[in-house]
Amino acid sequence: MSFSLTISFTAVLQAFSQNYSQKDEGLVTYKLGADTTIVQHFKFDNRAFHTTVFAFTGSITKYEGDGELDKDGDLKQVFSKVYAIDSTGQWVLTSEGTNIFRGDSSIYISTKNGKELSRRVVAGKGIVFNVDPVSFLVFPYMGFFAPKKVGDTIFHCHLVFGECRQFQVARITKTELKVGSNVMGRLKLIVDNRGRMQGMDAIGTSINLVASVERENKNYDEYLDAMAKRRSSNKNFAPKIFRDTARLVLDNKKIEVDYWRPYRRNRQIFGAVVPWDRVWRTGANNATQLRSEDNLEFAGNKLAGGKYSIWTYPTESGWQLIFNKKADVWGTEYDSTANFFKVPLTVEKTSAPVEIFTISLLPENNDTARLLIEWEYYKAWADFKIDK
Repeated sequence: MSFSLTISFTAVLQAFSQNYSQKDEGLVTYKLGADTTIVQHFKFDNRAFHTTVFAFTGSITKYEGDGELDKDGDLKQVFSKVYAIDSTGQWVLTSEGTNIFRGDSSIYISTKNGKELSRRVVAGKGIVFNVDPVSFLVFPYMGFFAPKKVGDTIFHCHLVFGECRQFQVARITKTELKVGSNVMGRLKLIVDNRGRMQGMDAIGTSINLVASVERENKNYDEYLDAMAKRRSSNKNFAPKIFRDTARLVLDNKKIEVDYWRPYRRNRQIFGAVVPWDRVWRTGANNATQLRSEDNLEFAGNKLAGGKYSIWTYPTESGWQLIFNKKADVWGTEYDSTANFFKVPLTVEKTSAPVEIFTISLLPENNDTARLLIEWEYYKAWADFKIDK
């Protein structure tokens, strides 16, 4: 069930007294390291918005939509279109979407040529809905619905995984909001005294982007269309994160590590993208998963055959590898109460950087092996064996 509560009655009164006749227009540039991966032109007028989003990861896709927010800042209705660019530089409509809150549920329907492609129904309403960028990239409007008082928080729903995950909008300072959910992570949103978005820092969250906003008197749609066609012609795309599996057969038993592989992209990784002294999903997206057909032993700790999530805790003085019984979870949903055990990792710095995050399972002899993690200027490993 969706909800929009505050931690103080004062915050409720302030939220309802917001100036929703606020108008705004601008261009948001979202960067992942040195790469511009998303650009968004938005117009906001009295709870109604129009947005055009270009995504440059792996290929070029254009999303265009119109929507309306309710008095709490939650999505009331959104109508979107998705376009791909063909070999002649023309935009081709690939699908359309409707996201409508109908009293007790939010319903998203994707269609192509009038034929339904998919449908998602989630109980309640949400401020963010993981169906397409038009319903997800609502950060430019959040400041208009944020609590006025420093220290107050308003709670909404993040509609994801078929359910409501609590989403907070907290006022940290006059110009800083902390927004997000346990799936998205908590990011920093910078606003001015009118609630207009000025920037965003989502490093360390599931989004991991930094955003800036410009407001200039120019035709953004024309500007972005030319940019997209130029990048398409030059094949100038950001590399796309991908899923991979490290595999090993040890003593006739299969062992696998299922994980996502992000790129470094000229970023500082450890101590920045991956903060020190914080549990890390050891990859991206879902938590990294270890599967074994036999019992294993890590540093004297016995791990029964099965599947587990594995996490790391990197610090500047040493790393730990964590085994957790919740195997099928998102990478921000670490639950320490489900830990089996932790083991120290041997860590070395390298002279040459590793561009793509890599996990390897390397045989040592007939019944022992090494789990090796490599990224940026670091490699870390733990040896293990079949527990007989």
